[in-house]
Amino acid sequence: MQEITDAAVGFPTVMLTVSLVVVTGFWLLVLLSRAQRDGLVSAAGADLPVAAAATLVIALAWVFSLGGSVLLLRPEISGPVYAVLAVAVLAGSMVLAYGVARMVMRLR
Repeated sequence: MQEITDAAVGFPTVMLTVSLVVVTGFWLLVLLSRAQRDGLVSAAGADLPVAAAATLVIALAWVFSLGGSVLLLRPEISGPVYAVLAVAVLAGSMVLAYGVARMVMRLR
């Protein structure tokens, strides 16, 4: 459990953890009727609000980044090699999340 917590608050996942907290706060405001979820236009021709599409991408990217970060928390990976791999995990998780979100939106 400690390994997952360390990965969630360490680079690169911390970038997406902050975004996930912001998105969670937005949806809590929507639930409390303090924000409108319909105020944004549809995403990329899909019949889905931009807020919902962005939430899906951020949540998926966080999960993928967390998985990659846990794999990077090995003692033999450190220094510049770790930095390059961490940036690759961040970029790869965003690309993969975007692709999966587009597939999910098409299935709707």
